[in-house]
Amino acid sequence: MEEKLLKPPDKTSTHKLIAYRRGNKWGFCDRNKKIIIPVKYDIVGVFNDGLVKVELNNKWGFINEKGEEVTDIKFDFVEDFYNGFARVNFGIKLNGDKIVFPGKWGIINKSGKETIPVQYNLIGDFEEGLFPVGLNNKWGFIDRDGKQVTPIKFEEIGKFNEGLISVKLNGMWGFINNEGKEIVPNSYTEVGEFNNSIVKVCLNGWWGFININGKGITAIKYDKIIDNGGELVLAKLTGKWGYIDKNGTEYFED
Repeated sequence: MEEKLLKPPDKTSTHKLIAYRRGNKWGFCDRNKKIIIPVKYDIVGVFNDGLVKVELNNKWGFINEKGEEVTDIKFDFVEDFYNGFARVNFGIKLNGDKIVFPGKWGIINKSGKETIPVQYNLIGDFEEGLFPVGLNNKWGFIDRDGKQVTPIKFEEIGKFNEGLISVKLNGMWGFINNEGKEIVPNSYTEVGEFNNSIVKVCLNGWWGFININGKGITAIKYDKIIDNGGELVLAKLTGKWGYIDKNGTEYFED
């Protein structure tokens, strides 16, 4: 997961409060330049979900539109709130925008409650009701309340698409749903992304298609498959190019 480092406050924000600088300190004023939040912070972000990140004495936290602290100003790094959650970090070390040491990540909600403990190497984006979490080069999934949905055991993960996400276990790829249930066993060396309920899969250098239930749509026999998201998929078989539809019907020149 690529970490997004802080940028200067966005002066183009349409929020009713505007970042205001006096000397080297920041606060917020209204459209009439009336100070609403005291000018005392070293850095401020932009409001998201009614909260804004602020830095004071090299520590970060969040305040609301009244200037009230929703969290203590205690974190070494934070990211903006999005969909009601924000990633927070203890222990990160930076050299400019470069991460020297990653520290540990957790999640807080808009009340400032730590819903996922600050103990993970990486935390991905919230999708389908789940956070992907990384620890010791393995991945698992946790829900919004911090409940573990899968063990932290996968070597790699993809992105949710059509309700399923690809996961790699013991060197092989399969798919699970947002309840952590295995839908397609970890049987393939490579997989694509689902499109119209089918996905390309590779085994021993050969490609084919399966459906969203893991059932084969075609034999795994193609040299190459190029899926651009259309109704027909370009495929190469014994050196010849042709097309396959989502039912597995082939359209190759004789």
